[in-house]
Amino acid sequence: MSGSEPIGDFYVHLVDGANVAQTLTSSTKLLTSQNVPTVIHFYDGDEADAAPAAAQMEKWARMYGRSKVQFLMVCVESAEVAVGFGRMFDLKGVVNSFIPSRGYMPVGFGQLGCSGFVISDQRGCFVSRKTKAYLQYGESAFSHVEKLLHKNFAILPSHSNNAAEEVTNAQEDILNPNWVLPSVGVSSMDQEHEQCEEALSLLLRTPSVQSLTNAMEILTEHFQSEEALMKQCGFGSPGESFSPYANHVKDHERILDIGYVELAKRAEPNNSLSAMTCSTVQETGASS
Repeated sequence: MSGSEPIGDFYVHLVDGANVAQTLTSSTKLLTSQNVPTVIHFYDGDEADAAPAAAQMEKWARMYGRSKVQFLMVCVESAEVAVGFGRMFDLKGVVNSFIPSRGYMPVGFGQLGCSGFVISDQRGCFVSRKTKAYLQYGESAFSHVEKLLHKNFAILPSHSNNAAEEVTNAQEDILNPNWVLPSVGVSSMDQEHEQCEEALSLLLRTPSVQSLTNAMEILTEHFQSEEALMKQCGFGSPGESFSPYANHVKDHERILDIGYVELAKRAEPNNSLSAMTCSTVQETGASS
């Protein structure tokens, strides 16, 4: 099955390891030259948001093989970030790239971080503008992509028994006890991230209304602080409708909505916190 609406052209510099192509390559050429479907992932420099999707893209590339599906990662921030992600996730099966400026960003589609993927057929037409978001659906968001590939192209992944492919690096697996929270280079944010990590770890160890309430309060305060700092520094192009900042805020909203909905199911009716959602949190923050 193929789509009927062409994705259209946007232009990227290809990245191979530390080597960056000086010439631009059109998306149409990338999406049609191999005569296979393509899964596209747009990402920025926010490792926390982009890491799960980037790691999954490389895993898929090994599971499906280039002869069946192409996996294209498009960095919307800079060549340095694209090269860094390529090194961090050892991107060998994925086609890694970056757009030279915001003016090259495709209009009307594309999600950053864990918000979903775009799927193209072999003719460069949409099969899906946006798949399920990882932050909302977890691992089932990745299964959704696999189901779409199977439904539309009768393609299934090859689950290799190769031990090297099954071993997950402890630095990439946040549930591994040896995982170390990475620094973002801002001490105040590092401290807040540690507080968030401690609250979420406590929630995993002892799930209860109290631990969930505590985690939501810490996350809410941190998200407001982080967004204010990003605005103050002009980080992620605040004010633009499609930007790393806007995407990051949406990720915050999704996380808070999930938490507050769950809290509303379990907390006492007279608990004012249980009635809050990210929209009321944002309004409260804006009016304070």
